[in-house]
Amino acid sequence: MKFLGRIALCAAFVLGPVVPAMAWGPKANVAIVSTSARLISKESGVPLANLEKDIRSGAEASSGEIEALIPGAGANPVNAIESEMYLLQAVRGSRVDPYFAYRLGVLGALVAQVTGPLYDSNPTYRNLYYADVEANIDRVEFQNAKRVVVDPPSYFGDVIQAAGQRQDLILSDYRSGTGFKGVAGTALSEDASRSVNAVADVMLTVLRGSVAVTNISQGQIRDYILSAVQFFLTRGNDAETESAYKKLVDLGFANEDLQKQIGDMFFDAGKYERAMEEYKAVLAKSPSRRDVIERIAEYYVRVGDGALAEKKLEAALEAYTNALNADLLHPTAQSKKLEVEGMIAERDARQVAAQKAIGEGDDLLRQAEQLVFKREFTDALNLLRQAQERYGSVTDEFPNEARQARGGLLDATNRLGQLQKDVVSNASSLSGLGAGGAVREEAGAAAQQVDEEALKRLLQAQFDAELERLKTESVKE
Repeated sequence: MKFLGRIALCAAFVLGPVVPAMAWGPKANVAIVSTSARLISKESGVPLANLEKDIRSGAEASSGEIEALIPGAGANPVNAIESEMYLLQAVRGSRVDPYFAYRLGVLGALVAQVTGPLYDSNPTYRNLYYADVEANIDRVEFQNAKRVVVDPPSYFGDVIQAAGQRQDLILSDYRSGTGFKGVAGTALSEDASRSVNAVADVMLTVLRGSVAVTNISQGQIRDYILSAVQFFLTRGNDAETESAYKKLVDLGFANEDLQKQIGDMFFDAGKYERAMEEYKAVLAKSPSRRDVIERIAEYYVRVGDGALAEKKLEAALEAYTNALNADLLHPTAQSKKLEVEGMIAERDARQVAAQKAIGEGDDLLRQAEQLVFKREFTDALNLLRQAQERYGSVTDEFPNEARQARGGLLDATNRLGQLQKDVVSNASSLSGLGAGGAVREEAGAAAQQVDEEALKRLLQAQFDAELERLKTESVKE
């Protein structure tokens, strides 16, 4: 009776909606599919071993992901396997690319589910069994079998029947408490090997067989290639992304709706410039498409915001202008454009002020030099200090002006220091000039910046000068 029950179940998979439970655990599933790929690579020369990472990624797909890629995988898994085999054969090219390998892994995962023991049994004992398999799968020795071409309805009828031969014995052991120590553990190598060989047979049939493709629609092929574009975009593989896109174009699928969809995929992946190419191609065909217009404007506003955050005002202004050119109705582009224009005007005014301060500092330096030549040292010192103030008022906001201001400030400071030293060194001679007390005050201020010996020399010079003045006045009287 159990054999008839399994045959009936297989027929239900093919003919009617049955929602199956998932067989094997994630670790066992990956082990089964990966082992199958290595077998095929070794036996057929197809380099699947080089793509094992992508195959494993497919084998790790959840039941929801499998259903999304292979419609009907839950209700009619055998039909779904057959349809996916046809599709992969239809899109198979001269090489196995990473996405094709990924889809082989997804297909392998579905095949492994269908061919596992206890696939449709009581969930309590089934889950206990698969948990025990997860803990023991690393110790399993897989048994290879001769490859056969898969005709899904008949092939899986036989495999499903074989997978159910020990179901009652395994369930009995789990009910009695014997669990995995009984038939389940003894038969694991054979049961897991059955799934390995089934997955390998399916893979080889896809890669080498002559599966009919008459039931594959152009829509299925288009959706497969679109999924490939998304797959490669997610992994940052630009070359494979463009190769997949070129297939869409070559097959005549690149209408404006698909280009919008591709543009959205590029946009969401952060490939904004590439997305703009697709959006603009759509607008060339349909200039009034609001969904595309809004996306383009959104992009340029985002570019403007990024440039503004980096204080690149001209770049921000250009981006906001581009946003407005794309969509005059954008809710924020106009206000942001006006804000940046105001910031640019304020910045330019600050730059003009910096340039004016540098010019004034340069003029003060020249005037100070002329006064030094005339030996009008007090006024020269004052002008040099004013020049220092002008140069010092320039900030680092504008590199060129900041560099000029630093040079001018250095010149003014050096000249001021030298002049102060000259005043100190020549205090006696300066005392005889008309500058009188003002010069002495300057000399006294400068003396604070020299050593003690210089101060003594300055005071002595002043004393001698004053003594000489008194003698002269006494003679006159």
